[in-house]
Amino acid sequence: MASVGLRFFGQRAPLHLRLVGRLNLVRYYSQPRLDHFAVNEYGLLSSYLPAPWRYRPSIFTRAGLESVRTGVMETFREMFSYVLMKYHLSGWSKRAFATQAEVMCEAMNEAFAEGNVKTLGTMCFPSMAASLKNDIKRRKSALDWRKVRSVEAPKIVQIRCGRLASNLTIGQVVVRIDQEQVATPRALGARSSGSPVRVTEYVVFQRIVSDPASPWRIFCKLGVPKWDQAAAVSKTK
Repeated sequence: MASVGLRFFGQRAPLHLRLVGRLNLVRYYSQPRLDHFAVNEYGLLSSYLPAPWRYRPSIFTRAGLESVRTGVMETFREMFSYVLMKYHLSGWSKRAFATQAEVMCEAMNEAFAEGNVKTLGTMCFPSMAASLKNDIKRRKSALDWRKVRSVEAPKIVQIRCGRLASNLTIGQVVVRIDQEQVATPRALGARSSGSPVRVTEYVVFQRIVSDPASPWRIFCKLGVPKWDQAAAVSKTK
């Protein structure tokens, strides 16, 4: 049997991901299918987020040249992953998925506010669900959460695919979600009011794209890049 290892376009995955890949491949074929998607995690395929050109270093510097080289490589990986995603998921659309991703995040926020651990467990990967569960335990009461408006439309900022075996491919999509939200502690059973707060998030979704039965789940959230924070500040001036 050919060696099994998580591969990305243009490079071999780190050793710890390859070892996890081998273990999870055994689980994939040995565990009941309904348990498989709720248990296995394959790690973050990529944390790269392309910055607008005006926030990149000058190409006349070493850092600028390195940024261009990295950008070119990541662009090829993005293109390859997008083709692979379309190949495995017939009719998959970036715009439609971005909209669905925002709705899914809103459902996750509502479940978190209510302390609904069961719902979080079905929407998120185990590590993400465990982190949210710990946050729920540490707070004093449930929250009232609501979306006020979308400041900007949800946007896909990254697509990656990693092949674990010839018939097992993982897909990852990072969606930028920018909203105004209200989240206030629930006092004495009455719904509280509060001022809207702008919340920008980079949410990572993953699934096994080579298996039609695999659902999209929330894997984690990436930190908001400094250039995005700077852009937000400049727009408010």
